[in-house]
Amino acid sequence: MDINDAIKNTTIFSDLEDHELEYILDIIKEKQFKNGEIIMQEGESGDTMYIMVRGEVEVSKNLTMKFGEEEYRSTEKILSRITSKDHAVFGEMALIGKENRSASIIARSDCALLEICREDFINLVKTRPETGVKILLRLCELLAERLRKSDQDVIRLTTALSIALSK
Repeated sequence: MDINDAIKNTTIFSDLEDHELEYILDIIKEKQFKNGEIIMQEGESGDTMYIMVRGEVEVSKNLTMKFGEEEYRSTEKILSRITSKDHAVFGEMALIGKENRSASIIARSDCALLEICREDFINLVKTRPETGVKILLRLCELLAERLRKSDQDVIRLTTALSIALSK
């Protein structure tokens, strides 16, 4: 696994100079997951972000609906698949907040990932503020992009539901 290439080609690190990439290399850990392994479980606490280097993962969310007084039905909804081609990032919210995981991530092939934990990231931001600001700005752009997409999805779903209910 070429960690240097993976870091250089990851959007949130794209503004960093070569010497700043060394700071990232100091805090990153290589992780391997086998096909079918759970990488993240929705609802569990998390303090790590991952960068895809090799493989494919599936992002899913548990959907629970109430039918009647005490009957609940639950199903797992696949939201997306992520491949390593763009060195995609997931779990990035854990670097900023201490909320529980918002979705589950399952390996759909053998995967090679790079892991950064919150404590190491916060320490980097505090000790190397110029580098930290560059990463945080890119991280904010990523989160804003994902929020916009979620907003669009909610509008589409609300519109479809409204049309279906009006018939």
